[in-house]
Amino acid sequence: MEQALQNANQVGPATPEKIRRQMAQSTPEKIRRQMAQFFEATSDAVAFLDHDYNFTYVNRRAREVLAASGNILGRCIWEVYPDAAAPDTPFWINYHRTMDEAVATHFEAFYPEPLNKLFDVHAFPSDDGIILFFRDITDERRDKEELIRRREEMERQFAEIEAVYRTAPIGLALFDLDDYHYLRLNDRQAAFFGLKPEEIVGRTLIEMAPIPGLRELFDQVASGGPPVVNYPLEGTLVTDPDDEYRYWTVSYFPVTGADGTIQGITAASLEVTQQKKAELALIESEKLAAVGRLASSIAHEINNPLEAVMNLLYLACSTETLEASREYLRSADHELRRVAAIASQTLRFHKQSSSPQQFTAEVLINNVLSVYQGRIVNAGANIHTRYRAAAPVRCFEGEIRQVIANLLGNALDAIPRDGSIFLRAREARNQATGERGVIITVADNGQGMSRETLAKIFRPFYTTKGILGTGLGLWISKEIIDRHQGNLRVRSTPGKGTVFQLFLPSSGPTTR
Repeated sequence: MEQALQNANQVGPATPEKIRRQMAQSTPEKIRRQMAQFFEATSDAVAFLDHDYNFTYVNRRAREVLAASGNILGRCIWEVYPDAAAPDTPFWINYHRTMDEAVATHFEAFYPEPLNKLFDVHAFPSDDGIILFFRDITDERRDKEELIRRREEMERQFAEIEAVYRTAPIGLALFDLDDYHYLRLNDRQAAFFGLKPEEIVGRTLIEMAPIPGLRELFDQVASGGPPVVNYPLEGTLVTDPDDEYRYWTVSYFPVTGADGTIQGITAASLEVTQQKKAELALIESEKLAAVGRLASSIAHEINNPLEAVMNLLYLACSTETLEASREYLRSADHELRRVAAIASQTLRFHKQSSSPQQFTAEVLINNVLSVYQGRIVNAGANIHTRYRAAAPVRCFEGEIRQVIANLLGNALDAIPRDGSIFLRAREARNQATGERGVIITVADNGQGMSRETLAKIFRPFYTTKGILGTGLGLWISKEIIDRHQGNLRVRSTPGKGTVFQLFLPSSGPTTR
């Protein structure tokens, strides 16, 4: 306004008409400068085309986007970008419509070399031609497509995980930390209870599985302690009949949030009840087989003194003097006591107790030797014993006798006629835990075993005795020693012999 007044004063007296004329001349120029400043500052690319489709203006952003084309001012767009000049391209169709019909258009299109860009274009009609507002959306579209691809991949993976979760052959469940409510579980976990998952969600762990010690395992994980991995769990569920007892192998892990805090517990449970029952049945069958293997030895041991008793009684009845009869009867009594001792040892061999008792290694070994005496004599075996372990160990006597008998029986099968078997006992410590205990060694100078055989001897049903072996003896022996918290090791050299070392901790097991 002031500038207009000054200009008016320079050419003559200021009149309202003169002032209006000066303002009319200055205002369009100012607006043009402001519009030019706006176009230069905007983040969109802006270009003006005249009626011949020549570039008459490009802003800073347009120059950056179209830099590969060089200076395009004054040049025809169809000459600069010949790939857009085909009548079927979005550029040709929309620019001509805006130019010819004065209609604003909007489209997306890709232009190849030298630009190699995807554009989002708005075309607006103007008195001098058309105005183009366009953006390079190549990266934006690529990022959007990548985001869509990742979302689809995540959805696919989630669907796969969900399908695996629902149909997994092991029970899976998620618990909160507030009294361990079920948040979700799969069909297999729900099948443990004979219910559907929705019938269990919201109920607590102990409500559904009142198993002693189970809550303490969850407390351990919830408090940040070590996770529970492959833990043998046994007991009954709330929906089980009173006479049903079940077994599982379970693993419990914490679920942590982004800040590292524990927010829940995930559980994986595999029911092994049938497998456990099958194992128990195999153990019982092996015990019966052991009884069968002992039958010939026991029969031989009892038959000899019984024959002697019969002969002595005949002589006692046939003698003419009382003193001679008494001598024969005393000898018969001695032989009957021997029979009674063999019978007693045989009963103790398979004695089943409900709690572990204290026994020395010498007692355990000698009782086995007494029962196997007949077989030892028949094999012509030389037995060498040495006991340097006076301290007793807590164990289930019948089970440990079964292990020693199995090792002794295998040694008798392996040695040649007049071969040697060495039975040793000494006090020792478990190298892993430092616990005191006893090592019982059963060694022989038999044929030995190859590496391949050693790698398989503790597998169930693996045997080198053909139809004469069950393949259960060593497997069951190791199971028994594991239950006693001990270990069973073996080393062997083909042609030289085999050494079994059995470690029993002094404390022994708490239950069978």
